[in-house]
Amino acid sequence: MKQGTIGVHRVTPALQLALTPVVVPIPGSSLPASIRDSAAATDVTLTPEQMSHPTAA
Repeated sequence: MKQGTIGVHRVTPALQLALTPVVVPIPGSSLPASIRDSAAATDVTLTPEQMSHPTAA
């Protein structure tokens, strides 16, 4: 994943999913685009560097 290519609605649940396989992030949103972006977090693979500095993702 290149820096700056995904939004906060995708990287936040991706980080939570990468930290532990038993967590189920439940994002709240009223905008369909944000909901789709959150669901796409399952397709994100974070590097160890991005996980140690999530603001860089």
